[in-house]
Amino acid sequence: MTVKPYLFNLKTHEWGEKMCKKAGIYLGLLFVLGFFGCQGKTETPILRGEYLGQEPPGMKGELFAPGLMSTGMPELNAVFFPGGKEVIYSVGVGEMKWAMVMIKEVDGIWTKPNIAPFSGEYGGVDPFVSFDGNRVYFCSDRPIVQGGESREDYDIWYVDRVETGWSEPKNMGAPVNTDTHEFYPSFTREGTMYVQSRREGGIGQSDIYRLELEDGRYVTAECLPEPVNSSSFEGDAFIAPDESYIILSTFRLEKNIGRSADLYISFRGDDGSWSELINMGERVNGTGGENCQILSPCGKYLFYTSRRYRDQKSIPLMTYNDILTAWSGPQNGLGDIYWIDARIIENLRQKHIKKQQ
Repeated sequence: MTVKPYLFNLKTHEWGEKMCKKAGIYLGLLFVLGFFGCQGKTETPILRGEYLGQEPPGMKGELFAPGLMSTGMPELNAVFFPGGKEVIYSVGVGEMKWAMVMIKEVDGIWTKPNIAPFSGEYGGVDPFVSFDGNRVYFCSDRPIVQGGESREDYDIWYVDRVETGWSEPKNMGAPVNTDTHEFYPSFTREGTMYVQSRREGGIGQSDIYRLELEDGRYVTAECLPEPVNSSSFEGDAFIAPDESYIILSTFRLEKNIGRSADLYISFRGDDGSWSELINMGERVNGTGGENCQILSPCGKYLFYTSRRYRDQKSIPLMTYNDILTAWSGPQNGLGDIYWIDARIIENLRQKHIKKQQ
């Protein structure tokens, strides 16, 4: 029997959480958490080289670091720092609850995962690392006043690198944040910000907004017009460093029948207009929902999250341990980190140009 995932509600990941509870997958999560908790008693794999020593992907999305970063837990948001010596990502720990995790390269060897020093007590998700590596933007439900209760909505916050590690988180305030959810900050090299928001006055249930820097401050949030936004919902949006394209996670009924959200790309014209959304295709998208896409700092790879299942024919079900292993490993529908050669973006751009001629 094929398990069909719930319809993916962008950024809440609600279908993944519900399915997790219904299928009892938290048992598998505890198995994996126990694995990491026992690292001090077992031999930790020694990882060397760029991108955790993983073999670079080709022109089709591949699971990234299976068993290391892509496990049985719901992982998303893999963001490498400039220079490639650090990576930060998010792990789901409950409904609308995430923790940010970091792995570093120390003396040529990658450490085991650890909770980021500015995460843990309150929910944290969707990190974006500045181009100089000295600031991390992220989303959190933490209180405005330190020590209070978690808030009902997620805002955009940031921390700066300091001599002792990282500064205390700072809320970006209005007009970036509102009294509704804001998720997935993304920036151009010039500082223009893109963010997903559910604020009033948009086109649909959730829209992508653009904010320009003026004298060091963001003063106006512009709701992107169609075809980027629609009457439905648009989720995580990654903006190219030069603002020449945008990749977003969305659901277009006419192209996603029987599917969850896919990654789409739109190219920006010289006049600031956006092309029709182009589905990035089966080389990127699966059937379980994709989001949290971002370029590697070297620009060679596109990282993203996919909630697909492994080929069920490859899963032996002869013993109970077979079932437990299937749920506790990656590709169990909860979300894993994938990567693909970023040349796919240029390939899609050339196809778009030819279509316009």
